[in-house]
Amino acid sequence: MEKTRPSAALRVLHVITGIDRGGAENHLCDLVRHQRAQGLGVTVAYLRGHSYWAAALRGFGAEVHHLGLRFYGDLRPLVKLRRVIGSGHFDLVHAHLPPAELYARLALLGIGAPALPLLITKHNEERFAEVPGQRFLGRWVGRRAARVIAISEAVRRYMSGRGLGLDAAKFQTIYYGVDEAPFGGVPAGDVAALRRAWGVADDEVAVGFVGRLVPQKDIGTLLRGFALFAGRCPQTRLIIVGAGPLDGVLRHRAEALGIARHVVWAGFREDIAAVMRAFDVFALTSVYEGLGLVLLEAMAARRPVVATRVGAIPEVVAEGETGLLVGPGEPEALAAAFGKLSDGALRARFGEAGRLRVLREFTLEGMFQATDEMYAQSVRRPISRSPAS
Repeated sequence: MEKTRPSAALRVLHVITGIDRGGAENHLCDLVRHQRAQGLGVTVAYLRGHSYWAAALRGFGAEVHHLGLRFYGDLRPLVKLRRVIGSGHFDLVHAHLPPAELYARLALLGIGAPALPLLITKHNEERFAEVPGQRFLGRWVGRRAARVIAISEAVRRYMSGRGLGLDAAKFQTIYYGVDEAPFGGVPAGDVAALRRAWGVADDEVAVGFVGRLVPQKDIGTLLRGFALFAGRCPQTRLIIVGAGPLDGVLRHRAEALGIARHVVWAGFREDIAAVMRAFDVFALTSVYEGLGLVLLEAMAARRPVVATRVGAIPEVVAEGETGLLVGPGEPEALAAAFGKLSDGALRARFGEAGRLRVLREFTLEGMFQATDEMYAQSVRRPISRSPAS
């Protein structure tokens, strides 16, 4: 039987604030890789940053445009974005993160929603902007969207409630996904080499953090909680993997707490699968969190989690099953949780349960399928698939 020839493949424009490393940016890279493999035409336009993912995105076959934002309110990126839209024959615009949402919305002025639908992914439960009238501005942008993806139920509740008050019917929750395979395939020698480089002895418990050194992550509380734990259990190390504006401040804080010799400042690293496997416990002390992709990575690596009970974290970490949750800003509770996870058998049980939870609830395949379905609903036709060029 002769196969039906597919119609022209869907053409998608992603607009995002930046393409450096981060949860939203890493998610976009996964999404673009999948969409190109499905034969979709994909263009990525980003406002600012150091272009970390640009080569990878182009390697997947996506067009990439740096819009050259110098300051918020700069009109030059808007002009460039309108040119990209005008020349791209797109079927859908997909915006990520509030600054990019606003520029996408402005660029679509004069183009009706039926002609070019806008889809928005909300990656965090945060204010739209730190400006007067931010809620009105966010609502104006959101009303143009055909559909809104929330990466967690916490984000959906916030954005349809006190955050922006957007129409709840527009929302669909689609969790981030993670590929579990790389985290299970790290050679034991690589893990042992990392622990040696960090000075972690065989009988020591390595508590690890991966992320940006920014106020949201509240690493000061992590340091205080770890200091209490180290005072009770000296055979331990805290490994801080990441970079950010608070680096110097946090190093001074560790000195003041008397734990400098217990803390390893590992800086930015690419080998996250090996890093997660080299930890014994993963810690995240954020004051808010839209989902926390690093939590999924830690769980995929069979590592128990200690995290704050904020935002979407309780949706990811099953209390008493895959990890332990504490209140934000509570170093004593944090130290007690670390103490409980000094038990190797408990760590192993939580770690395996975390891996199974990822395989059950947070797969890339599930994320891709749900997003494909939303695209089809937004453009009101099936997503045509043809071999990626």
